[in-house]
Amino acid sequence: MVRWAIVGLLLLCACAQVGTITGGPTDTFAPKVIHESISDKQRNVSTNEQLLVFDEFIKLDQPQQRIQLMPADSRLQYELKGKSLRIIFLDELKSQTTYTLLCNGGVKDLTEGNDSLMTWTFSTGPTLDSLILNARAKEWISSSELRKIYLGLYETDTSSRARYIGNFDQQGALRLKGLKDGTYFLRAYIDENQDGLCSKLESQDRIFEPVVLSQIQDDTLWFYLSKPELTRDSIDSTTLPKPINAYAGGDTLTSINSLSSLSLQLDTLAPYLLTELYFGEELLQRIQVHETNVLLDSLQPGTYTLKFVMDLNENSRWDSINIERHERAEPIFIYPEKIKIRPNWELSLPVNIAQTSLFKK
Repeated sequence: MVRWAIVGLLLLCACAQVGTITGGPTDTFAPKVIHESISDKQRNVSTNEQLLVFDEFIKLDQPQQRIQLMPADSRLQYELKGKSLRIIFLDELKSQTTYTLLCNGGVKDLTEGNDSLMTWTFSTGPTLDSLILNARAKEWISSSELRKIYLGLYETDTSSRARYIGNFDQQGALRLKGLKDGTYFLRAYIDENQDGLCSKLESQDRIFEPVVLSQIQDDTLWFYLSKPELTRDSIDSTTLPKPINAYAGGDTLTSINSLSSLSLQLDTLAPYLLTELYFGEELLQRIQVHETNVLLDSLQPGTYTLKFVMDLNENSRWDSINIERHERAEPIFIYPEKIKIRPNWELSLPVNIAQTSLFKK
C-alpha cells in the first residue's frame, strides 16, 4: 500500500507542474472599418459628420495632424468611444464641392498600435471632381531622420493656407485625387514647427509659376527641398586649398607619402558643372568641370562623398531655393556609393550620368 501511495503522489506532483499561458499570435492587422456614414465616392452628401465603426477597439494618434479634410473648409472635432470614431465638421461644407477625408495613421488599434491609410472622397453636389496630381519629392541634402514632406496647392502665390494638402509617403511619392480643375501654386515643404503652414525658413521647394491641373494629368511633378537662406562658405576660388598637415596625424613627409589621387571619367559633360568632394561632412575640393576627365589629388586615406552641382548662375557654389527671387534650388547629383581611398593610391572612377537622368536621383 505504501508503494502505491508513493506512486500516486508522484503522479499528482507531475500533473501540478506550472506551464506558460500564451496570448496567441501577435495582431499585425490595422483596424478595419465595418460601418461608415459617408462612403467613398458618395454624392449629394449633406451630413456634418463621418461616423466610423471599427472591428476592434481603437485609439487616436495626433488626429489634428494625421486626419485632414481637403479642401480645408471646415475644422474637425473627434469623439472616440470604444470601437467608434465620430469626425465632426464644425463648419458647414460648401455646396457643389468635392472633398477628401484623409486618415494617415491617425487611428490605431488599442493594443499593438497598427495603423493604415484611409481616404474617402465625396461630394456635396451631384458630381465628383476627378483630377489627379502625381508628384515625387526628396531633400537635396538629406537629414539623418526621415521627415514628413507635405504638398500644398494654393490659390495665389501669397496664400498662407493651402486649398488642398497631402503628404508624400516614405518613398517620396504622392497621388492626390478628387481635385478641382483650376490654377494653383504648388509648394512642397517640411512643417518643422508643426503649425500647418509653409514657413519661409522651412525646408521647401516651390513651383513659382501657376500650374493648371488639367494640363499636367499625364505628368509627375518633381520637388527637391532645400533650406532657404543657407549660410554660405567664403570660398571664392574654384578649388579649395589642401592643407597637407591636416590630413594625417604624423609628420609632413609621412603625410605627403600617404596621399592619393582620384581620377573621374565622366560620360556626360553638362554646362555649368561643379565637382565637390567631401571627407565626412567637410568640403575638401570644389572644381569647375570643363572636360570629361577630372583629377582630385592630395587626398588622405579614408571614405569620401562625391557630388556634382549644376551651377546655373555661375557663381561657383551651390545655391538653395531663393523665395524672394523666385528661384528654385540648383540641382545636385550625389554619386550613389561612398568612395574609399587607400594610402599612396591612384583610383580611376567612371561616372555614368545620362543626360536624360542628370540630377534626377
